[in-house]
Amino acid sequence: MPASRVFILRNPQFGTCPECKKTGTLHRSRSRNMFEQIVRGTTFMKPYRCKECGWRGFRSTFIITRKSARNIVFYIMLIAITAFVARYILSRFVSV
Repeated sequence: MPASRVFILRNPQFGTCPECKKTGTLHRSRSRNMFEQIVRGTTFMKPYRCKECGWRGFRSTFIITRKSARNIVFYIMLIAITAFVARYILSRFVSV
């Protein structure tokens, strides 16, 4: 069974432009102001520009598939159950 990845890296340069719908025309753009630098630094969104129509905006470099969303939910449930069991054990056997 192959390992399941939670996030899948993709390259938006091979995607389609949201404005003109042409494929392979996007390229990375520089951040113009502080807001764009904060968005670029804190999220998976990066600024891109279309070579054909001049569209400029943010595109995600990661995608979440249905399988990866299921894995994320599984990990969150596993963490919650582990925390609940640890809390129960500590409250039951450790008297303050």
